Amino acid sequence: MSTYKELSPSLRTIMTPGPVEVDPRVLRALSFPILGQFDPEFTSLMNETMAMLRELYMTDNEWCYPVDGTSRSGIEAVLVSLIQPGDKVLVPIYGRFGHLLVEISERCGAEVVFLKQNGERYLIPKR
Repeated sequence: MSTYKELSPSLRTIMTPGPVEVDPRVLRALSFPILGQFDPEFTSLMNETMAMLRELYMTDNEWCYPVDGTSRSGIEAVLVSLIQPGDKVLVPIYGRFGHLLVEISERCGAEVVFLKQNGERYLIPKR
Protein backbone atom coordinates (compact mmCIF):
# COMPACT_ATOMS: atom_id res chain seq x y z
CA MET A 1 0.00 0.00 0.00
CA SER A 2 1.29 3.47 -0.90
CA THR A 3 1.72 6.15 1.70
CA TYR A 4 1.44 9.82 0.87
CA LYS A 5 2.86 12.83 2.62
CA GLU A 6 0.51 15.10 4.59
CA LEU A 7 -1.23 17.74 2.50
CA SER A 8 0.26 21.13 3.35
CA PRO A 9 -0.16 23.60 0.48
CA SER A 10 1.55 26.98 0.69
CA LEU A 11 -0.48 30.11 1.51
CA ARG A 12 -1.79 31.93 -1.55
CA THR A 13 -4.19 34.76 -2.27
CA ILE A 14 -6.65 33.49 -4.82
CA MET A 15 -8.42 36.19 -6.83
CA THR A 16 -11.49 34.26 -8.00
CA PRO A 17 -15.19 34.69 -7.27
CA GLY A 18 -16.50 33.20 -4.07
CA PRO A 19 -15.09 32.72 -0.63
CA VAL A 20 -11.72 31.08 -1.15
CA GLU A 21 -9.65 32.08 1.88
CA VAL A 22 -10.57 30.75 5.29
CA ASP A 23 -10.17 32.74 8.48
CA PRO A 24 -7.58 31.13 10.81
CA ARG A 25 -10.28 30.82 13.53
CA VAL A 26 -12.31 28.61 11.17
CA LEU A 27 -9.28 26.45 10.41
CA ARG A 28 -8.65 26.00 14.14
CA ALA A 29 -12.30 25.07 14.72
CA LEU A 30 -12.08 22.51 11.90
CA SER A 31 -9.11 20.84 13.60
CA PHE A 32 -11.25 19.77 16.61
CA PRO A 33 -13.03 16.41 16.79
CA ILE A 34 -16.49 16.39 15.23
CA LEU A 35 -19.49 16.62 17.55
CA GLY A 36 -22.57 14.53 16.84
CA GLN A 37 -25.78 16.36 15.99
CA PHE A 38 -27.44 15.17 19.21
CA ASP A 39 -24.48 16.00 21.47
CA PRO A 40 -25.54 18.58 24.12
CA GLU A 41 -22.48 20.68 23.29
CA PHE A 42 -23.48 20.73 19.62
CA THR A 43 -27.03 21.74 20.59
CA SER A 44 -25.63 24.61 22.65
CA LEU A 45 -23.43 25.79 19.75
CA MET A 46 -26.38 25.56 17.34
CA ASN A 47 -28.60 27.57 19.68
CA GLU A 48 -25.91 30.26 19.93
CA THR A 49 -25.52 30.30 16.14
CA MET A 50 -29.30 30.62 15.69
CA ALA A 51 -29.35 33.55 18.15
CA MET A 52 -26.63 35.30 16.12
CA LEU A 53 -28.57 34.70 12.89
CA ARG A 54 -31.76 36.15 14.42
CA GLU A 55 -29.79 39.25 15.35
CA LEU A 56 -28.18 39.46 11.90
CA TYR A 57 -31.52 39.10 10.07
CA MET A 58 -33.40 41.21 12.63
CA THR A 59 -36.05 38.56 13.26
CA ASP A 60 -37.67 36.94 16.26
CA ASN A 61 -38.31 33.75 14.28
CA GLU A 62 -37.31 30.89 16.59
CA TRP A 63 -36.42 28.65 13.65
CA CYS A 64 -33.90 30.92 11.93
CA TYR A 65 -31.07 28.43 11.44
CA PRO A 66 -28.12 27.82 9.12
CA VAL A 67 -28.41 25.29 6.32
CA ASP A 68 -25.17 23.70 5.20
CA GLY A 69 -25.07 23.23 1.45
CA THR A 70 -24.24 24.63 -1.93
CA SER A 71 -25.61 27.82 -3.47
CA ARG A 72 -28.19 25.65 -5.20
CA SER A 73 -29.45 24.31 -1.87
CA GLY A 74 -29.78 27.86 -0.56
CA ILE A 75 -31.70 28.99 -3.63
CA GLU A 76 -33.95 25.94 -3.41
CA ALA A 77 -34.60 26.49 0.32
CA VAL A 78 -35.72 30.06 -0.37
CA LEU A 79 -37.93 29.20 -3.34
CA VAL A 80 -39.72 26.25 -1.75
CA SER A 81 -40.40 28.43 1.30
CA LEU A 82 -41.95 31.20 -0.79
CA ILE A 83 -43.71 29.59 -3.76
CA GLN A 84 -47.16 28.06 -3.42
CA PRO A 85 -48.76 25.89 -6.13
CA GLY A 86 -50.43 28.16 -8.69
CA ASP A 87 -48.24 31.21 -7.93
CA LYS A 88 -46.99 33.07 -10.98
CA VAL A 89 -43.18 33.38 -11.01
CA LEU A 90 -41.22 35.58 -13.42
CA VAL A 91 -37.67 34.33 -14.04
CA PRO A 92 -35.12 36.29 -16.10
CA ILE A 93 -32.76 33.77 -17.70
CA TYR A 94 -29.23 35.13 -17.93
CA GLY A 95 -27.52 31.76 -17.74
CA ARG A 96 -27.43 28.47 -15.89
CA PHE A 97 -28.99 29.69 -12.64
CA GLY A 98 -32.00 31.12 -14.49
CA HIS A 99 -32.77 27.64 -15.81
CA LEU A 100 -32.36 26.31 -12.28
CA LEU A 101 -34.91 28.85 -10.98
CA VAL A 102 -37.37 27.71 -13.66
CA GLU A 103 -36.85 24.03 -12.73
CA ILE A 104 -37.33 24.59 -8.98
CA SER A 105 -40.31 26.90 -9.49
CA GLU A 106 -42.04 24.35 -11.71
CA ARG A 107 -41.47 21.61 -9.12
CA CYS A 108 -43.15 23.89 -6.57
CA GLY A 109 -46.22 24.00 -8.82
CA ALA A 110 -45.73 27.58 -9.98
CA GLU A 111 -46.87 28.98 -13.30
CA VAL A 112 -43.49 30.09 -14.63
CA VAL A 113 -43.04 32.94 -17.09
CA PHE A 114 -39.48 33.51 -18.13
CA LEU A 115 -37.57 36.22 -19.91
CA LYS A 116 -34.85 34.97 -22.21
CA GLN A 117 -32.07 37.18 -23.48
CA ASN A 118 -31.87 37.65 -27.25
CA GLY A 119 -29.19 40.20 -27.98
CA GLU A 120 -30.29 43.37 -26.18
CA ARG A 121 -33.94 42.31 -25.89
CA TYR A 122 -35.70 39.95 -23.56
CA LEU A 123 -38.39 37.73 -25.01
CA ILE A 124 -41.41 36.30 -23.22
CA PRO A 125 -42.16 33.02 -24.99
CA LYS A 126 -45.70 32.58 -26.29
CA ARG A 127 -47.51 29.69 -24.70
